[in-house]
Amino acid sequence: MRLRFRRHYRLLIALGLLLGGLVAGLGNQRIIAYTVPGVLDSASLGVGRNYTNDVALFDETLVHSVQILIAEEDYQKMLTTYQETGAKDYFHADVIIDGVRVNNVGLRLKGNASLQTAVGRGGRQMPGGGGGGNRGQLPGGAGQAPAAGAQPQQVNPPNRPAQGERPAFPAGQQPEAPPADNGQRPVQPAGPQAGAGQMAAQPVDTAAASNTAKIPLLLKFDEFVSAQSYQGYRFLAIRTYGISSDAAMLQEPVTNAMARLAGLPATQTAYAGVRLNDGEEQLFVLSEVIDETYLARYFPYSNGILYKAELGATLSYQGEDPSAYATSFTQQTRVNDADLAPLIKFMRFLDESDDATFASKLPDYLDVEAFATYLALNNLLVNTDSIAGMNNNYYLYYDDLAERFTLLMWDANESLGKLSGGSQAASYDLYFQAQSQPGMGGGRRMGLGGGRGPGGGANTLVTRFMATPSFLALYEQKLQAVYQATFASGALTQQIEQYATQVRQTNQERALVNSASYEAAVTQVLNFVAQRSAYLASTTLLGGQSAQSQ
Repeated sequence: MRLRFRRHYRLLIALGLLLGGLVAGLGNQRIIAYTVPGVLDSASLGVGRNYTNDVALFDETLVHSVQILIAEEDYQKMLTTYQETGAKDYFHADVIIDGVRVNNVGLRLKGNASLQTAVGRGGRQMPGGGGGGNRGQLPGGAGQAPAAGAQPQQVNPPNRPAQGERPAFPAGQQPEAPPADNGQRPVQPAGPQAGAGQMAAQPVDTAAASNTAKIPLLLKFDEFVSAQSYQGYRFLAIRTYGISSDAAMLQEPVTNAMARLAGLPATQTAYAGVRLNDGEEQLFVLSEVIDETYLARYFPYSNGILYKAELGATLSYQGEDPSAYATSFTQQTRVNDADLAPLIKFMRFLDESDDATFASKLPDYLDVEAFATYLALNNLLVNTDSIAGMNNNYYLYYDDLAERFTLLMWDANESLGKLSGGSQAASYDLYFQAQSQPGMGGGRRMGLGGGRGPGGGANTLVTRFMATPSFLALYEQKLQAVYQATFASGALTQQIEQYATQVRQTNQERALVNSASYEAAVTQVLNFVAQRSAYLASTTLLGGQSAQSQ
């Protein structure tokens, strides 16, 4: 025996080392008991860590298919962790997108008010259902959508802003801001009902699934596998209707399409049927996130510094200490070799420059053409959940070669008057004023303020921009141009009808959404556009634009 061992000890040692390497490298891999017939496994594609597909991820000509596979106990923990602490932790999941499977993807909850509306947080009852009393339950008990054939239930609308203030929510319905969110925002389909600890959930009853609140989610392809991506994307946001139920979810795709028509960068979106494990498909919106991939598509120089504004970020200078801005801005790129210094310098300029210096030097700090277009678009479409209303949902990209910022829009699922008072939204003033006054566009020329965040502070940039005659004139030029491109041309209504037709056709085969609720939601959006068009055509500034387009 000793002789044989001496002859083969090198082979035995090699086998031992190989076994040890396999255990070390693969010991943390999960085995999930799911089999999906006819699905291409990503490992068989032979394309390395960037998984490809014949179907483009954001092809808007079709309704995509997304299935998320996650252990039920992990899903429960993801919900209860957020409800009890506000934390949005990543959990292991596998995802199948248009037939291509990617394993070991990070999945977490995403969003602020929309997420709290769906699942609640800390035992507090949120508008639209879904309080802390549902902690630990799958989405069937986390807020109720409209019954079949019923009009989508709306939260009592916030009051129309006055003197540049943010919309005021009715008593008891003010969203609570969760902690700073470093990623983008996602979506969630109907959850399955399964016993605790089971990996494979049982199919959800169709009727129960139709009454399930939709939860926004975020997929991060490289959270657990280094350099893993899908069609070059590291993130995929699965998004919902925002703070109140809306079966059609037209706001974000339509607003982003109009932004691109106006020449602004905007995230790509597409509709998808999304299901959790073996649950029923539900209609959601897929969205890319704003990251390095996004920047590379829109900017010749994309290696600058990206800052994400958190809820209520007013761009007010608070001194040179970066910690003073910890709850206002999150640095997204170049975290190790750059800091908040450019942003702090910009805010100091906004606060301390005199009027003449502000008017002459702001273009050195900011792309004022893009900013004026952004303000025009969001006010025309009444997107008050933005810097133009609630100091929310925007990014600042700093080109450190040109030493100039560009403001980027994000998260438009409360656009088209959805957060601005129902029928009152159609006559939302073009100059941030609630009370119509004689004059250009029904707005006043004095005291033009920007949005106010939850802390009550006016946005410094918007306030000073609108109070500067040269920038106000630029804003009015952009109002006319964007109005012509969106409302007067008919492009806005055409885009709505295009998306609606696409979903209707798919819905006949896949039953993603209740047809009656969907049609009611589409009609509501079309009615808003018609009423908004009539109001805009009545203003002095835009009244002649419709006739020019004929």
